[in-house]
Amino acid sequence: MVVTKKAMLAMSIFTLFGFSGIAYFILSFSDEVDYFEMFNYDHLATSISIGLGFGAVAALIGVLLLKLPVLRETSTFYAKLFKGVNLQWTDIVFYSLCAGVGEEILFRGALQPLMGLWWAAILFVVLHGYISTKDWKKSIYGVFLILISAGFGYLTRYFDIFSAMAAHFIFDVIMFIKLRKEARSMSSEIE
Repeated sequence: MVVTKKAMLAMSIFTLFGFSGIAYFILSFSDEVDYFEMFNYDHLATSISIGLGFGAVAALIGVLLLKLPVLRETSTFYAKLFKGVNLQWTDIVFYSLCAGVGEEILFRGALQPLMGLWWAAILFVVLHGYISTKDWKKSIYGVFLILISAGFGYLTRYFDIFSAMAAHFIFDVIMFIKLRKEARSMSSEIE
């Protein structure tokens, strides 16, 4: 299976608007959590800066982990998915922004207050397909991503949702750059 640019665009738009709508729907049944309260902030520049720092460090650790021989196959699997997409900078920024905003609104803004930080982090990673009973190597990386997802949760708890959005955004930007580099090297090996 290879992801197409058209599919990525559709998934990104759904993630941004659909996940935000799902979060609003979920929280409409909650007396404890108000949808719009998640967007409150005190020190936006500080929280975004801390989020960007956390996300960048997390992504760099993720890149290093994927270079380990035991996870090489997992890294190659994801690079092959994006082989036909030909990611441009605008694509990387757009996809990362949609995921960073939409997923954090749903998972940290709506589900975390209702399920708890760690359950929301686990659900996030499971739904992304990083935990597999058939591929223990992918699951190793999945456990790392649970920790990162929980980190997004702690950013939301101790700062605000914007800190988690910034962390998720920059994490995805760096990982997309890595995927693009690997996908391009695969294409040049074939030629």
